[in-house]
Amino acid sequence: MLNKLQRGVRAATAVLPFVVIGALLYAGIFVKPKPNGDSVPVPVLGGRDAFYGVASPAENVIWAVGRGGKIVRSDDGGRKWTRQPSATDVNLQSIAALDSARAVVVGNDGTVLLSSDGGRSWQAVAGLPREVAGRKLIRVKRAADGRVYTVGEFGLVLSATGFGGAWQSLGKQEDVAWNDIGASANTLILVGEFGRIRRSADGGHSWQDVASPVKSSLFGVAFSADGRLAVAVGLDGVVLLSADDGRSWRAVSSGTREHLFDVTATSVGWAAVGDEGLLLQAPADAQTWEVRRLSENSYAWHTDVEARAGRLYLAGATLSVLGQDNKLEQFK
Repeated sequence: MLNKLQRGVRAATAVLPFVVIGALLYAGIFVKPKPNGDSVPVPVLGGRDAFYGVASPAENVIWAVGRGGKIVRSDDGGRKWTRQPSATDVNLQSIAALDSARAVVVGNDGTVLLSSDGGRSWQAVAGLPREVAGRKLIRVKRAADGRVYTVGEFGLVLSATGFGGAWQSLGKQEDVAWNDIGASANTLILVGEFGRIRRSADGGHSWQDVASPVKSSLFGVAFSADGRLAVAVGLDGVVLLSADDGRSWRAVSSGTREHLFDVTATSVGWAAVGDEGLLLQAPADAQTWEVRRLSENSYAWHTDVEARAGRLYLAGATLSVLGQDNKLEQFK
């Protein structure tokens, strides 16, 4: 009797591993785990983002574009953000918003995108001049008369008569990058590499090179709201001022040697941004500039600044707003 019991135990012991393996295989194939709790949503703004362009066509409406084809929008002043489908993974360099529904985006590889529905959909522009193919478009601007201009490498200067209109070339192919364009009535100002400045008094039909007081590259240019003054900024803290519609320029002291990448007119004067988390501000005459750090521990670079309703929106290593209380808020 004992021998039979021992043989039974040995048999069960021998079979047990196969039973366990079979149960595990069954569980792995047929038993599906049920989710426990809600999944964690991926944040729209991430730590590895870089935004190169920002636009605010109306109070509390903010668009930003940047690395890897990313386009984001907020309709509540930056509290909540939505990522929009750009259908591209190239770096997007700049955005110009005509209003809360219509915007133009430019970027690498000759990319030009349009949206007329607030960014819910974006369409690539076809039929661009052939010299645009594969080239980087660096900045896009909207003029007061509704015309849209964009500039880029290898002498690219393009214009569209209105939103969705045909694009035409206003420049010539040359080994120079135009980094920005300023527009006031029929006067256009180009700034670019090696301190180069070019001016048109007839909306881009003809151009004249303008003597520049610097050899360092210029990255931003803007007119005052009344068109009486123009300011350009660039590497090594350069600030240039023109009081004659861009015909002549002189350097003014900026108070810094850090690189400056963009400048804009504000309701009370001027603002410029660049490296090391700096913000430069000047009164309406642009003669004297105050240098400040946006926040005590911030050394982030910024490539674009836009003024709207007393606020300054900044795009770069961070996407931020400087409020009317002079406090910086970094969007997250």
